[in-house]
Amino acid sequence: MLCLQASLLAVPAAAAELLTLGVHPGPVSLAASVDTWLDPGGQTPVEKVEAGPQPPGFTPLQAGKPQALDNAALWLRFDAVVNDPRDHWKLELPMAAVDKISLYYRDSLGRWVVQQAGDTLPMSAWPVPGRFPALSLSPEQGQPVRYYLRIEHARVPFSAVPRAVSDTRLTAARQLDHLLLGAYFGLAFLVSLLALINAVAYRDWGFASYAVYVSTFAASQVAFTGIAGLYWWPERPALNNPAVFALPLAAAATAMLFVRTVTTPRRFSRALDWFLMAMFGLLLGIALIDGTVPTVESFSVANVLVSTGIVALLLVVGVSLFEGDRHARWLALGFLPIIVASLFPLARNMGLLRASFLTEHALLLGSALELPILFYGLLRRVTQRREPETRAAALRTTDPLTGLRSTRVLVSKLRQVLSTAGRYQQPCALLLINLSNFAALQQEHGREAGDRAMVMAASRIRAAAQTTDTVARVGDSQFALLMEGPMTSDSVNDVATKILASGLRPSRELPGADPLVFHIAIGYMAQPARLEQSEAQSYLNQLLQAVKDMSDGSRKAIRLIQL
Repeated sequence: MLCLQASLLAVPAAAAELLTLGVHPGPVSLAASVDTWLDPGGQTPVEKVEAGPQPPGFTPLQAGKPQALDNAALWLRFDAVVNDPRDHWKLELPMAAVDKISLYYRDSLGRWVVQQAGDTLPMSAWPVPGRFPALSLSPEQGQPVRYYLRIEHARVPFSAVPRAVSDTRLTAARQLDHLLLGAYFGLAFLVSLLALINAVAYRDWGFASYAVYVSTFAASQVAFTGIAGLYWWPERPALNNPAVFALPLAAAATAMLFVRTVTTPRRFSRALDWFLMAMFGLLLGIALIDGTVPTVESFSVANVLVSTGIVALLLVVGVSLFEGDRHARWLALGFLPIIVASLFPLARNMGLLRASFLTEHALLLGSALELPILFYGLLRRVTQRREPETRAAALRTTDPLTGLRSTRVLVSKLRQVLSTAGRYQQPCALLLINLSNFAALQQEHGREAGDRAMVMAASRIRAAAQTTDTVARVGDSQFALLMEGPMTSDSVNDVATKILASGLRPSRELPGADPLVFHIAIGYMAQPARLEQSEAQSYLNQLLQAVKDMSDGSRKAIRLIQL
């Protein structure tokens, strides 16, 4: 008798198309199988809904039509039959941050089976913990079962369509889901960490504000995607809604701060600068208000402010581009995907779009594109700004024309080599090379040809050196090669000969393919222990004078000098 009563209660009225779950593991959309009824007061119990709700009663689901619930509750009714006993099935609502959903159905004895999930409940109360709700369908096989799904979701228009999915497919999908989210949050953490390191290393407020922006935006996505409720505060559901609504507003505020720091709009307009600061303050203010006292009005104001913030970002970046800021194009390119992506959740919040993959994940996709672009743009900005300082600092140790070491570095290195070579009884050598036809090249072809000859000479001397050797420019046309490590006088002479021969090769870079004529003075130190480290400058001067004394017409281009 009870079974008969249960069967009569199970299907009291004709519903939409019967949902048949079989071999295909899903997900299977319920759009064609669902009837809906809006409970205006949100207080109707499931028994009255089953008996027949107030007119107009259940109507077929209009997929894609957002519904403002606020104080109301949305009831979904569908019939489903499971024909494959090999797997269990779940009802999944592919939408994070839903306030509360309740699934009702009668078992074989006619008793109500109730399951609940949502952001207003602790994770321990969910049948299947996860980012978004998944509720178990009836285990009965081959018999149609009627289900009632009650949805509470204040302020944000609701338009998500539930779907049925097998346990096997649900597990695989959630594993992939966590993998992709982990990749994104790992990228966000890495970028924010690198930005913070660069902010400290370069003392740059642009990187500092970027680190704050990336961290805040990533935190907003942790809340928006349901990761925070799943892992950060699973038993404190009161934190879910404030985080979901307040953190995105805080991220928008930090975006204003970041753009203001990088573009410095006060260069163009003080009014524009004050407008950005006002948007920063208003967004933080509404985030605080909406996070503590959420209302429909504060939510509407928040959407208007975010939309205004997007316009403000476009305006500031556009003005910067118009004024010729070469770094603004990277800002424009970086913010383009996130601005386009933000239009989807904004349109959903305003009831213009139904819930979909893009409304749920567009911000993640846009941010994944934005992060490396903005980081690269900031790196170019700080590098180019520090380039004059870097060049000025390099002048103390590097010759600006050839890129070789300076005389000061060479003398310091010679002292060190004399000390090390003397300790280990290893010989060393100092070669002074003069580009003897430098003056003739410059006089005949001009200064540019002379500079080109010096650069080519430096390149050919460096090519003959080992990685442990030191090459320096020590005069207008003089170079030095300090050789370290095991060597003999013959091997040193071979290096000098190699340099000499490399200069005699005709060069297309010089007018008339003129050769580079070298004269080389070799200071071979077989017993460096007897040489004084403090006399390093004197040894260099002695060799420098010797190579200058070797005229362009000298028959001997390589000379050994005793130190």
